[in-house]
Amino acid sequence: MTIFKFALLRNLRSPVSYLAGLMVPVVLIFSMTSVWTNAPVMGMANLVMLMLLSSNLLVALVLEDRIDGSIMKIMISPVSMVHYVFQNLLAAIIPFVIQIALLGIMGYLHYNWAIQFTIGAVVALFICGVTTAAFSFCWNMFFKSKSSSRYAFLFVMALILLLSGVLVPIEALPGLLQHAGAILHPYWFIRAVITLAEYGMTAQFWLYNTIVLLIGTGFLLLGGKAN
Repeated sequence: MTIFKFALLRNLRSPVSYLAGLMVPVVLIFSMTSVWTNAPVMGMANLVMLMLLSSNLLVALVLEDRIDGSIMKIMISPVSMVHYVFQNLLAAIIPFVIQIALLGIMGYLHYNWAIQFTIGAVVALFICGVTTAAFSFCWNMFFKSKSSSRYAFLFVMALILLLSGVLVPIEALPGLLQHAGAILHPYWFIRAVITLAEYGMTAQFWLYNTIVLLIGTGFLLLGGKAN
């Protein structure tokens, strides 16, 4: 059995993770008709919240391997650490890929999205999903127990969502706090989809997505070093 298949089956045995990462988003995609039609940016912000929560639950399974010593066995096996991390993250983003693809289909066929907006939304959400999984991997590498990681993450997640403009518009925050979220990928994701909604897939849209990718790369490098 490959690492990817093992990680995928292990994730499936975590119903709460898949509930937050797949089932709830699917319900939102089908039920929030007015939001997806008139304010799709708000709908995508809701998906990012669920991505943050579910990715931490899914990627936390890597922390279990670290705690029970499985990581040490992998390090002395023919499988490289890069291969191990990549396949675990790939298994973790499968729920994101399904919900993003479904949103793209529903958006274009049912919510009257233009083809350019549909493609841009799918691309931005996919990049954000990958970076979110990388962030959760990095986060869990700095903890020695799942419970401490999870409780601390819930607090930090609330700050991330607040400072990134997901919960409230950035303009509603005090002056200095309006730019505090710039080190966080949801901050740039929100800017990307707002730009997409207002101007289309402009150079600025791609710049924001590139920043999200660079932040994700930084998370992977930092998490790998911590591991």
